[in-house]
Amino acid sequence: MTYQTPLSTSDRFEIFEQLNLHQRYIDNDASLASARTYIGLYWPEAEFSVKDIRENMFRGVEGLKQLYDYAHSVFPLHLMRHAVGTFVIEGGDKVAKVEWNWIVTWKADQQGVVSTGTYTDRFEQRDGVWKCLSRASNVDPNWPADLFQPWVDQQETAFKAS
Repeated sequence: MTYQTPLSTSDRFEIFEQLNLHQRYIDNDASLASARTYIGLYWPEAEFSVKDIRENMFRGVEGLKQLYDYAHSVFPLHLMRHAVGTFVIEGGDKVAKVEWNWIVTWKADQQGVVSTGTYTDRFEQRDGVWKCLSRASNVDPNWPADLFQPWVDQQETAFKAS
């Protein structure tokens, strides 16, 4: 696709910084302040779909808060670390499509990779600011469902809002 105004190096870096901040902020604590920082990476009407051992769609500010709270109250994120893998940023005319890999590793008690997957994002620039408008997370086939199933099974009692 040809764009009238291709992405500049600065645009690409700003989007890449958003990817890094996403991974850093998801590793923050379960506080309301941390949830708000994370949600600030998205436009208010953003959508985030997750496909792992379940399929969920989170929409808007409240949906993204639910996603953040779910991740922090159901899974032991304090034992994990998220990182950016390889990525491709394409686009122009104030829109970008980003395909990138994510990696989750243990940072305590265990060693090695917890899981890997891909994000497919759509970013928009508004008033000079790049934020995510839609994100789809797909876990790779190596997903250790047996490891995560016990946490998912107890999600009804474990979920806590920040």
